[in-house]
Order: sequence, then structure tokens, then C-alpha cells
Amino acid sequence: MAVRSSDNEISRVLSVLSEPTRIRIIRLISGSGELRSCDLLPEFEITQPTLSHHLNVLLENGVLTSRKEGRCVYFSVNKGTMSLVAELMAGIAAGRVSGTAAKKTNAAPAPKPAAKEEAPAVIKPEKAKKDKKGKDKDKDKKKKKKDKKDKKKKK
Repeated sequence: MAVRSSDNEISRVLSVLSEPTRIRIIRLISGSGELRSCDLLPEFEITQPTLSHHLNVLLENGVLTSRKEGRCVYFSVNKGTMSLVAELMAGIAAGRVSGTAAKKTNAAPAPKPAAKEEAPAVIKPEKAKKDKKGKDKDKDKKKKKKDKKDKKKKK
């Protein structure tokens, strides 16, 4: 089944919204209608370049729109994009899913998840053994062996 363009757009928007700072930016802007970055900055404990980065990511992915008035840029929430996401979430919450796969899924109950497998044990690398002076004993041993081999080759 081909992926619809709206599915790609929703996926991209959800990916962008996975950052808590960006969600907070959207909440603040949507509550005011539109805001400038200088109005947003005091609400965060981030630098101005970091805020600009988040605003640019939101703009590039269609979550926010902007308008310039003189030297000021006003940001507002893109209602078209957010309504697509809201419709999807409302449909999921209500148990309404569109598409042929949804009809098959709704016909039979979902299988129970398999028992969880234990994660493989993590093997930690051995720490180098150090002598009293803090030198690496393993490196010293390797160096001595190499020196012995070099001496044998010269003879």
C-alpha cells in the first residue's frame, strides 16, 4: 500500500514535535495568536540562537508561519498543518482509522504480545591494569615483547 502524502506530512510534523521545547513554543504562540521571538525568549532558559534554531525547524516543516512587519518577525501556528495532526489523533483516540488495513484490523482482535525477551548482557571492556605510578601495565608488556622481537631480528 502506498503512503499518502498527508501521512508523510503528519510523520514529519510529529517528528519535529518530539522536542519538548518546540511543543512549549507552539503552546505559547497558539495561546497568544502570534508572537515575536523576543517575546518568547524570556519564557525559556535557552539562548537566542537556540530559540531561533527551534523556530526555523518549526517554520521549515510547516508547523509555524511567519510574517514580517518592519524589522519584526511574527510567528503563528499553521492551523492547516496542525488540523491534519489533530484529525489523526482524534481518529486514533476514537478508534476510527481509515484505510483497507484498518478494516482487517478491526475485524479480529489484536494478538497478545509475546513474552518479553531479556536483553543480552552487556560485555564491558576490561580496564587497563595500571601500576603504582599510573602507567599502563599492558602497554609496557606489549612494548617489551616488541623490543625482544626486534632484537632477535637484528641478530
